[in-house]
Amino acid sequence: MREVLKRDNWPILAAGAALALSVVSIAASQICLGAAIVLTIRQWRSARYPPGAYLLLFFFVWTLLAAGLSNSPMSAWPQVRKFYVYLIVPCLAAAYRGRVAARTILLTMGLGGTLSAAWSLLQYAKKYSAAKAAGVNFTDAYIAARITGFMSHWMTFGGTMMAVFLLGTAYILFCKPIRWRVPAALAIVAIAIFLAWTRGIWIGTFAGTLYLIWFWRKLFVIALPILAIVSFAVMPQPEKDRVLSITQPRGDTDSNSHRKALFWTGIEIIKAHPLVGIGPEQVQRNFERYAPEYIPRPFPRSWWYGHLHNIYIQFSADRGIPAMLAIIGFFVWSTWTIARAAMHANDEVKWMLHGAAAFAIGILVTGVFEHNLADSEILMLALGLVTLGCSLATDRNNIPV
Repeated sequence: MREVLKRDNWPILAAGAALALSVVSIAASQICLGAAIVLTIRQWRSARYPPGAYLLLFFFVWTLLAAGLSNSPMSAWPQVRKFYVYLIVPCLAAAYRGRVAARTILLTMGLGGTLSAAWSLLQYAKKYSAAKAAGVNFTDAYIAARITGFMSHWMTFGGTMMAVFLLGTAYILFCKPIRWRVPAALAIVAIAIFLAWTRGIWIGTFAGTLYLIWFWRKLFVIALPILAIVSFAVMPQPEKDRVLSITQPRGDTDSNSHRKALFWTGIEIIKAHPLVGIGPEQVQRNFERYAPEYIPRPFPRSWWYGHLHNIYIQFSADRGIPAMLAIIGFFVWSTWTIARAAMHANDEVKWMLHGAAAFAIGILVTGVFEHNLADSEILMLALGLVTLGCSLATDRNNIPV
């Protein structure tokens, strides 16, 4: 313990805690990030950054430009303030201490995520019992008040669970020997993802899992859809209805219709402002102005959460297409670097690289259905895991020559 707490380890302890605690508490995570900034800022210039990190700088500058050219520059402050979370990138890049420290960070994250998942199962049992006792339809009662674990919203909770599940799956597939505690924890997390009813997370998790199985045993990719079909056949009716709602929505109970309206409204905004968008935080204020005429008025309150439920449309609409291409380009480039290195990595590192790449893929896929990078917790996870993954990928001690 004394070795771990030595002054030289303080930077990675702070930066690693900021990343690991993002699945438990955003407040604790950001406090640790603040400590990491103080401890690593002198090393930022010499740090080895993920490839394409300059795209994040472009994204920052373009965001400020979009804000300055909008009708209300000061309204963009919440998005400018969120730049603080992006500082996990230089902090982790500067604090990187090798695969042992990275493994500790990810296992700590797994522990925190498992505890959050276990708590969510108790939440589900309580909500189910309350609905039965009140004699109300469970789906109607649950859809707007789902389990959240330690998080404040089920979408944020789903994103954290996706990270833990994909890292755990990577551990089981690529790391030997397997300790029984990991499969047990993974089962709890998988049940939590399923019971959270967040369809975009289901699809993103499926995509990340498909990636992992492809690099483990390509032939087993065929078994994944079969397993999904069998699971659907035996699942309880409320969950089965939720799965079917992806293609067969139940009126206003499901969000399919409002997501379609948000998508096409975003397209109209992009057509009118392709370069710098309408300005950060301005989509909500101008939504009705750009909504296509065929969308019925007045808009139901349940349709609007302040964003367009799609990272590609949202970033393009409020900051312009160049800004969207910059931040998505950063994630794609980093994911490619991590996945390519994972194919040649040492066995100790392979699972960490594949897990980070799988989560990045899950984020990019889920982003089609949700503005997941609006959540500080998910943003911290996405930026932190690709930075840690890129540090592992470019460490010559991990990749045989």
